[in-house]
Amino acid sequence: MFQESLKKLRRDQQEAERLKGVIREKRTSWKNQMEPERHRIQTEFNQLRRILDREEQRELKKLEEEERKGLSIIEKAEGELIHQSQSLTELISDLERRCQGSTVDLLQDVNNVTKRSEFWTLRKPQALPTKLKSVFRAPDLKRMLRVFRELTDVQSYWVDVTLNPHTANLNLILSKNRRQVRFVGAKLSEPSRLEEHYNCSVLGSQHFSSGKYYWEVDVTKKTAWILGVCSNSGEPTFSFNQYPHQQNAYSRFQPQSGFWVIGLQHKHEYRAYEDSSTSLLLSMTVPPRRVGVFLDYEAGTVSFYNVTNHGLPIYTFSKYYFPTALCPYFNPCSCAVPMTLRRPSS
Repeated sequence: MFQESLKKLRRDQQEAERLKGVIREKRTSWKNQMEPERHRIQTEFNQLRRILDREEQRELKKLEEEERKGLSIIEKAEGELIHQSQSLTELISDLERRCQGSTVDLLQDVNNVTKRSEFWTLRKPQALPTKLKSVFRAPDLKRMLRVFRELTDVQSYWVDVTLNPHTANLNLILSKNRRQVRFVGAKLSEPSRLEEHYNCSVLGSQHFSSGKYYWEVDVTKKTAWILGVCSNSGEPTFSFNQYPHQQNAYSRFQPQSGFWVIGLQHKHEYRAYEDSSTSLLLSMTVPPRRVGVFLDYEAGTVSFYNVTNHGLPIYTFSKYYFPTALCPYFNPCSCAVPMTLRRPSS
């Protein structure tokens, strides 16, 4: 009986040792999960702090600019008033001297003095700044978090997009790593017509026929650009010469022609090229230096994000059926400043 009990107890002892090893492995595995998650939490909150810091600096810069303009107006008014005061003091001194002097002194150049006295008018300062034009309002943190999370979510689908040199127009030069395109052709008319930009494009090397994809384009200092996605061929479905009117130039870049793109024209006009007679003018409080593009093929959506403004959505083409594979589309237009594709690690 003792021998049997001993065998059982030794088996239990072995099982206990095995379970100790399992527990040690679980502890190690559990700790290993904590560190990456801790790093991710710290990273994302640091990003949020940087966003708030940039917003703070932006608001302070706006306030400093308003202070500078207001002080400039006040100093100008003050300088004008000092100048008038000096002239008035001189005129009073002249009259007092004449009144206290001889008759000859009194009558000397009397007409000029009389006119100066009669026509003297104190010019009061124009409206001086009294209140701030805009009072600071704390940003909507919930909205900022929502926008930040949306950008973070789509960035998880970041793909390493490169340019296809076989699709580049002769007016363009691509960098050796195929991440940058620059216009080097003859300067187009000013202001250039939209149709003149059609042949300034290059496509991405990747073709997408399913799934979700994200990439970013740096358009810093560019005064004109068009980007997004287009059908595999990137060719128009009609001859542009059929349409003599400027408004039909937009149809070349519309979804009905296989393009889902947005762009900047004439330095300040941001537009989405929807299926309409004219493009949609977009409101942009912060001009984007980096633009994120997100394609959800199954959902039929192409979304654009202003990464410069913390990922605020710019525009979304939604509920489209894509009949063919799509590829990234880049058009630097006639602006010599390059467009640059950012690496996922950046």
